[in-house]
Amino acid sequence: MQLAAIVQAANFRSMSLALNMATVVVGTSLLLFTTCTHAIAQAFGDPFTRACLDSCLEAETAGDHERAINHVDRAYDRALAGRDTLQQAALLVRRGEVRQRRGDYNGALSDLFAALRLYESLKDENGLAKVYNNIGSVHHYDKNYTKAGGYYAQSLAIRERQGTPAQRAQLYNNYGALLQDRGLPDSALLFHRRGLAIRLAERDTSWMAVTYAHIGSCFDKLGRTDSALYYLHASLALIERLGDRFMQANVQAWLGLAHLRAGHIAEALTWCGAGRVLAEELYTLPVMERCYDCLYQAHGKAGNTAQALLMLQRYMAVRDSMFGQERAKELTRIELTHTFERQRFADSLLQVEEQRRTDQAYQQRIGKEREQKRFLLYGGIGVLLLAGGLWSRLRYMRRSRNTIQMERERSDRLLLNILPRPIAEELKEHGRAKARDVSGVSILFTDFHNFTALSEVMGAQELVGEIDTCFKAFDAITVRHRLEKIKTIGDAYMCAGGLPEPQSDSALRTVLAALEMQEWMIRHAAERTAAGLPAFRMRAGIHTGPVVAGIVGDTKFQYDIWGDTVNIAARMESNCEVGRVNISESTFALVGLTAGLAFTPRGRLHVKGKGEMEMYFVERTITPIGNDPSAHLERP
Repeated sequence: MQLAAIVQAANFRSMSLALNMATVVVGTSLLLFTTCTHAIAQAFGDPFTRACLDSCLEAETAGDHERAINHVDRAYDRALAGRDTLQQAALLVRRGEVRQRRGDYNGALSDLFAALRLYESLKDENGLAKVYNNIGSVHHYDKNYTKAGGYYAQSLAIRERQGTPAQRAQLYNNYGALLQDRGLPDSALLFHRRGLAIRLAERDTSWMAVTYAHIGSCFDKLGRTDSALYYLHASLALIERLGDRFMQANVQAWLGLAHLRAGHIAEALTWCGAGRVLAEELYTLPVMERCYDCLYQAHGKAGNTAQALLMLQRYMAVRDSMFGQERAKELTRIELTHTFERQRFADSLLQVEEQRRTDQAYQQRIGKEREQKRFLLYGGIGVLLLAGGLWSRLRYMRRSRNTIQMERERSDRLLLNILPRPIAEELKEHGRAKARDVSGVSILFTDFHNFTALSEVMGAQELVGEIDTCFKAFDAITVRHRLEKIKTIGDAYMCAGGLPEPQSDSALRTVLAALEMQEWMIRHAAERTAAGLPAFRMRAGIHTGPVVAGIVGDTKFQYDIWGDTVNIAARMESNCEVGRVNISESTFALVGLTAGLAFTPRGRLHVKGKGEMEMYFVERTITPIGNDPSAHLERP
């Protein structure tokens, strides 16, 4: 059977996110990391880079992931200073692998997408295959099996076309692990045996150990305990000779789970206990999670209630650390950001090509007119013809001036669309704009509720289109209330009142804008719900205080703000209820006497990193007419 037929039979697109996390990918990823480290060290002749990567491997083997990342960072800084793009990409992949092993999937995915952009710019297919495989592995850990299968497929397409047998075997193992997670161990065995045939032919002991562990896990899922124990013990024997403590902890955990399923409680406690000790020493969260789960079940069946409860608590703590809602939301934001950046880059290339063609056409027109002038001069044509040529030249100069003026006005409009007018004028006059301390700035944050869950049921085009619809409405409200839009971050929207100069009524205008955004979102959600479509709901938070405002970057620059006021405004949003507007005590002090607004004190609530803070819900007491939400409000 061809590989494509097997993959189609497995029906990857219907994978369920509710299946248990793969136990085999952990082992695969481990030996992939080791192989990648030596490959990078051999690929670059720089002794400093080789020394950093050797130190990284040593620290990682000892379980000190922070020190391992520091060694990679040193090598990366050197590659950055030397403008070695290929080496930068390879080191980003290495750092992503270390972060993935310690359970930092957000950091791993950020590094891998950064490496992906570099490999795409270099058109390096070998690097692309490596990154696609590693991104698939992160999604595999995260239980997003559909995305994992998609990235594995992209990697395998390259490896089938130009890869070595060992590289193809690596993808066979990953596909096999994916099938195990779907509860298809029979299909998984087909891939693992294909990978094992290659490993045996190459006499690769380390990968043979990994593949034996895969096969043992498959037999365990099929209920064939004797065969499972045989392959798992064969894997452990090879691993102990290799001295790989990370893989040893994995296989010990799998042996414990196999005994647990077979009803051998004492053996399960022994093997899972040994795996737990190694996993805690290495501080590898995925293996710790598996061992705690195994020990919780084994102690429960043995009647050790206190130990079972302790293991359950540790299992839940590790699992929350790895798979919390905020972490899952951040993964989605990272992917969306990568998609938007890629589209922006493509649009930039189109604009550059269009500008090149315009310049070329302009130069051709200039050349033709120069030739015409020479012809008239050297042809000895009379004064009338010469005067006609001069008149033609004058008209051309006027057209050129008009064209230049139109382009200047277009440039000014574009600049004002990005920056506040005073900042734009300062930038045009001096070539730079100084950062400023601005007091009394009211910052508004909005964020969509349950965004991750809705993004999983909406297509990419529908999701981006719905976000664009909402943010365009927010832009119009922001302009209407004379606020400054700062930026969007994934599904979050940020704007501020009182910029770039303090304004006496900026706090009130910011509160009114937030209420109008909530009212628009409620109407929009009702329309989509009536049409049978998924709809976003929103939280909004406002805080008023001093900030530092200025321009970030030299190219594609952006007007941004910094300071503790920004952090507190974000906390006001995260502590808000869905469909409401939450304001801080400092904002309330400025708008609390406004007629037409009602405030609900919430008391002192705990705010992460700030302690307890006073908060208030704000709402209208008078329904606005038309587009002016403050039409019926009496000014204090």
